[in-house]
Amino acid sequence: MGLRARIRTRDGWAVSHAVVTVTDMTGAQVLRAEADAEGAVRDPNPLPAGAYTVIVTAVGYAPAAASAIVTASGRAEVGTVTLARQGGTELPPPGPWTVDPAHSSVGAVAQHLGISSVRDRFTQFSGSIEIAPDDVAKPRWRR
Repeated sequence: MGLRARIRTRDGWAVSHAVVTVTDMTGAQVLRAEADAEGAVRDPNPLPAGAYTVIVTAVGYAPAAASAIVTASGRAEVGTVTLARQGGTELPPPGPWTVDPAHSSVGAVAQHLGISSVRDRFTQFSGSIEIAPDDVAKPRWRR
């Protein structure tokens, strides 16, 4: 087994779309691999012994870099690489989420003849949202 790594968010969620690039000390790329659905990278090809730089990138996350030493066995254990959300806000992991009415509110504002605003809020509501696993910018709403 060549390279092994786990890619996670600060909250411990897998980053399944992460890309791991390994460069040698001259800066030449020697390996590029994508994380699987569990955020794991497992490349079976042995690497030449030596020092390498491991760069992990993913859309919406700040890149991370780490050093790795490959032994004579051709293996490099990078361990867990934690990616921070760009902008500092962590997004929820993919999957269904239910709106909690006790900690949420729904309101509306309407203009009346362009002079005044009429405001109201709903006291009873329910809803859920499903975060897509491949693109967090395309959620599906359900009522």
